[in-house]
Order: sequence, then structure tokens, then C-alpha cells
Amino acid sequence: MFIKPFKTHLTIFQQEGYSVTRFFTWWLSHPVTFTISSKKPLDLTPKARLLTLLSYTSFAALFLFLLVLKQIPLTIILMLSFFFTPYLYLFLAITLITPYEKINRKKTIKQINTLIRSYHHLSVIGVTGSFGKTSVKDFLYSILTSYQQTVKTPESYNTIFGIAKVVKMEIFQKTRRFICEMGAYTRGEIAEICHMVDPQYAILTSVGSQHLERFKTLENTTLAKFELVDVVQPQNALVNLDNPLIKAHLTLPQYRKVKTYSLTDPKADFFVEKYTLTPKGIRFRLVYRGKPLDFVSPLFGTSNLYNLVAAISMSLLLKVPLEKIKGSVASLKPSPHRLDLKRINRATLIDNAFSSNEEGFTAILNDLKNLKGKKVLLTPGIIELGPKMASVHQKLGQLAAPVFDHIILVGQSERTKNFEIGVGNTQKISYLNNATNLWPIIQDLSKKYDWILLENDLPDNC
Repeated sequence: MFIKPFKTHLTIFQQEGYSVTRFFTWWLSHPVTFTISSKKPLDLTPKARLLTLLSYTSFAALFLFLLVLKQIPLTIILMLSFFFTPYLYLFLAITLITPYEKINRKKTIKQINTLIRSYHHLSVIGVTGSFGKTSVKDFLYSILTSYQQTVKTPESYNTIFGIAKVVKMEIFQKTRRFICEMGAYTRGEIAEICHMVDPQYAILTSVGSQHLERFKTLENTTLAKFELVDVVQPQNALVNLDNPLIKAHLTLPQYRKVKTYSLTDPKADFFVEKYTLTPKGIRFRLVYRGKPLDFVSPLFGTSNLYNLVAAISMSLLLKVPLEKIKGSVASLKPSPHRLDLKRINRATLIDNAFSSNEEGFTAILNDLKNLKGKKVLLTPGIIELGPKMASVHQKLGQLAAPVFDHIILVGQSERTKNFEIGVGNTQKISYLNNATNLWPIIQDLSKKYDWILLENDLPDNC
């Protein structure tokens, strides 16, 4: 049974990737926070269970030891410490399991690599990027699974142990394609995943400021994402040519044969010659090897068009029949909470609550300004932008001001204050507490507005 403070600290510790430094940074600004809303509840993974067991065991051992010595004042202090500073026991537990984790990590990578190589007819497609990777993975899966036995990593399973679990449980001799989403917070993590699953194909969707707080520099982010591109044959790698950081990196000679897709550059291998965006979907023409290919999809927004083009382009490289591709594209659904349209009363809700990034936020603002009707925005801003936090939010505020009739900022933070500065017109703005349940508010707004954009939803560690 969890005591509330311990569960709260363990939840935040998990959300911070079990980083002691990042947890302590959170605690310094929340020293007496013992209850959170649990928007992202604690996932009782084997690691979380082990940390809990070691924490409670260490507390119990010290408690009994002090009782035997009849050190009542110290016993009371110990009990108070477990209630008010339970993270101390978590830090002790993480220190104890670190050597085991390192050994188990190497063992898992070797075991999964051997297993993957035993499937002689299996090809692995790695997907990474600062944003867009989950949608590209889901769209590509929908296309490939209509043609061949295909497995994908579910949801956001994009780390060593999450991917290993999928390989062990879902891939068999009859599996022909494995689409593996690869996430990272530091350089070397994607290379490590590649060493484990041995990809033959690669998709790089984007390089941007998302998680800049962790990567420190955009150069680090770029090099981290290109770790996937670097392990496959250049002609089997597909990248977004419209992304400035990717385009700049492609000037290196080793990337001369890398395949590209674009909505703006006719020199790309896969070029969107023209497209039309409407609330009912997307119509577009993709030119490949000089041949125009027409597609229709019920997806919404420019960001989804980029994700869709990446999935179609890789399908063509994998020689999936065109009719199979067109049929799948015509029935695609958005990934959950990623430009997901919902009809509520008179309004169309654009649910983009899973996460947010500068490029995607900008794209949806540009899409919405061309649509008729009253519009309202709900957003807490974008997290982990590091030194770009103020400038990015002021820029987004400036872009949002002429688009929306009303802007609701969630939480009083440096993010929202800078967004307000960018908007300029304070009469357009109102604030909500970060712990507020947004759905009753959305229901009310749906009676007054034609468009509601829900952009991002913060975890409890913000």
C-alpha cells in the first residue's frame, strides 16, 4: 500500500525518466507537494515495483534497527522523513539497482539482437524525429498491414525495454515488417536501439526544439536523430527535406543518396505538387520518379500531411502496390490526441493534447486562420524548450492573436506569461489552473464556438 507522498514522488520520478537531477529540480519548486492530479498515472512497471520494494524495505530495516536500540527520538525522525522526504529512499533504491540495470540492459540488447537476426524474412523500419514519429509509425502500419504481416511498437513504446517486450511477445517467423519507433533524450540512445533491432530502413520526420532542455543544443538533437540514418544504407533512409536542420545536415557527402520528401521542394524524391486542406480531409498529388500519384485522406492539417507523405513514401520504397496504399490512406484515422477531430455541439474540437512542439503548433495556427467560424484556444504552452522558452512562446502568441477570438492559458507559468506577452491583447486572454478538468469547460465552449483547439496537456511534473 502506497502512502500518498511516496506515490507522488515515485510518479514524478518516473515521469522524469528516473533522473535524480531532474527530479530534484522539480522538488526544489514543489518542496511540500504531496498530491498531484495524476494526469499521467503511475505505471507499475517492474522497475517501479522494485524501487518501491527496496524503498519500503530500507525504511523498515532502519525502523526496526532503531527500535531495537530504543532510539525513540530517531525513530520518530525516521518516520517523519519517510513521509516528508520519501525521495531520499527512492534515491537509495535507484543507487542499489543501477549496477543490475546496466548488466540487464546489455544482456537484453544482445538477446533481442540475436532474436531479430533469427527471423530471416523480417525487415525492420526505424522511425524517429523530434515530433511526428508516432503518427508516421501508425500510418505506415495501417498501410503495410494491409499487404504483409506487420508489427509495430504500440503507443509510445520507444525505449530499450519497451521495444524488447514487443519483440519477444509479438514478432514471429511469419512477421515480415517491424516498425520500430525510437525515442531519445540524449545522444547514443538511438544508436543503442539500432544495435538491438538492426534496422534496414529509416524514417527521420523532424529535428526541432522539442526536449531542447534535455539535449542542450540543436546540434546534439540533430546528431542524435541521425544515429538512425547512419546505420542503414543511404538509399533506404527517408528524411523530411523541409526541415531546416535536416536539410543542412544532408549536405555532408555520406547522405548524398538519402531519399527525401517535401511539400515545398520539387527536387525531393517524393514531392507534394499540390494539396488542398479542408475540415473533411486532405487531397494531394505526390510526384515520385516523375509520375503524379493522387491521394485522398480524411486526416486534418498540414502536420498530418507531412506524416502521411512520409508513410506513403516509405511504402513505395518497400514496393507496396499502389492500390493497397491508396485504399489504406483513404480510411486512415489520426493517432489518439494528435490532430484528432471530435464534433461536440456546434464546435469541432481539434484534440492535439498528446504533446506539442513549435513547428506543429505553428502549422495548426496557419491552418486555422484560413477556416471560417469563431475559434478558441486552450493551451499550457510547450515544455522543455530550455533557453528558447520565452522567444518561442512570444512568437506563438503573436501568431495566435489574429486567429482566435479567445485564448485560455492553462497554468500561471513562464510559458503562459510569455504567450500572453506575444498576444498583446489581454482582453482576449483568461487563465485556468493547471489541475483543472478541461472537459466540462470544453463542453461549455462548444456551445459558443465553431472551433476549439486543445494544444498540449502538461504532465504533473511541470
